[in-house]
Amino acid sequence: MVLNMKTLIWIALPCFLGADPPLTLEDVLSKSRVPIERLNVYASLAEVSRQIKDASGLLRESPSVSVSAGPRTNSVTPTTTDQTVEIDAPLLLNRRPARQLASSLDSATPLVYTATDLENRLSIQKAFLDTWLAEQIEAIRSEDKTQVNNWLEIARIRSESGADPAFQLELVKGEFVKSHLDWEEAKRAHLQAWNILKSLADLPTSPQSLVYNQGKNIVQKGELRALELESSYQNGVLRRSAIARQSIELNQINLQAAISNSRWSISGSHTKESDDRITKIGIAYKFPRSGEMSAIKAEQRSRTEVTKRNTELELSELDLRFASALQTIESSAHYPDIPDTTTSIDALTMRLKEGKDQPSDVIPMRRQFLEIRIAELLRQYSLYLAYAELQTLTAGNI
Repeated sequence: MVLNMKTLIWIALPCFLGADPPLTLEDVLSKSRVPIERLNVYASLAEVSRQIKDASGLLRESPSVSVSAGPRTNSVTPTTTDQTVEIDAPLLLNRRPARQLASSLDSATPLVYTATDLENRLSIQKAFLDTWLAEQIEAIRSEDKTQVNNWLEIARIRSESGADPAFQLELVKGEFVKSHLDWEEAKRAHLQAWNILKSLADLPTSPQSLVYNQGKNIVQKGELRALELESSYQNGVLRRSAIARQSIELNQINLQAAISNSRWSISGSHTKESDDRITKIGIAYKFPRSGEMSAIKAEQRSRTEVTKRNTELELSELDLRFASALQTIESSAHYPDIPDTTTSIDALTMRLKEGKDQPSDVIPMRRQFLEIRIAELLRQYSLYLAYAELQTLTAGNI
C-alpha cells in the first residue's frame, strides 16, 4: 500500500503532539525541592532562639532541687523522720547580651532566609545551564558524527573508484571513530549534568530538552551602569545577610561569656525536724578557679576575631564573584559576531564530493569549525552564568 503525504502527516501527528515540550528555568524552579541549606538555616536560627529563651529570665539555668529524709532517734522520744528540701537557682544578672542577641536575630532572620533562597535559585540556575550546555554539545557532537559518516561514504566511493588513494579513506575512518567517541562522551556528560539537576528538583529520570529564555535579557556593555550595579551590590541581600549573621555570632559569643561570668545564685531550704519547721534563704557566690576568668576572656577575644575574619573572607568572596561576573559581561561585548558554520561545513562536503578537496584537506578545517561552534556556545554559557551571578548579588528586596 502506498501512503500519500496526508496519510503520513496524520500518522506522525500524534508523535509530535505527545512529545514533551522543552523545560524552561521557571519550570524547573517550580519543581525544586526544599534545599538542605534552608533546613540548616532553620535549625541554626532555631538554636539561637532557644539560647535567647534560656537566657531571657533572671535565672542562668533551671533551678536544682534536692530532697533528703532520715530518721531521728534518741533514748527519750520516739523515732521521728527529719525531712529537708533544698533549692539552688543560679542567677543571670547581666541580661543585656540576651536582649542584643534577640534584636540581631529579629533583624537578621528575613535577610538570612532571603539570601539562602537566592543562593538556592542560583544553584539551580547553574545546574540548569550546565545541563543546557551539555545538551547543546551533545547535539553538536551528534551532528558532527553524522557529517563524518557522510564523509566516510564519500571517501569509500572515491577510494573504490580510484579517485583518491587508500590512506585518504583511512583518515576518514579514524575521524569517524573519534567523532563517535566524542559523541559518547558528550552523552555521558549530558546524563551526569541532568542527574545533578534532577537532585535539585522533581524531574523525570530521562533527560528532557531545555530552553534558556533568560538569555534574551543579557545586558550589553553599553547598558551596564557600573556605579548603579556597585551600589546595588553593596546594599544587596547577600552582603547584608553576611553582616547580619556576623552580628548574631558575635552576640552569641557575648552571651556565652556573660553566662560563664555569672557567679551568683539564690539558695534556700525548708527543713522539718520533729515538731520544728526551719526555713532558710540566702545567696551564694561561686569563686572562679585560678586563671578561669582570664581564660574566658581569651576565648571570647579569639572567637570574636575568628568570626570577624570569616565574615571578611565571605565578603571578599562575594566581591570576587561580583567583579568576575561584571568583567565577563563587559568583555563579551568585544567579541566578534561568529556566523553559523553549517554553511561552511556543507561547502566542505560538496568540495569533497566533487573531488576538489581530499579528506586530508577538509578534516583540519572541519575540526576548526567544530571548535568555533563549541567556543561560541561556551561564550554564551559563561555570559548567562555571569548575568545570573549579577542578578543574585545585586538583589536587594526582601
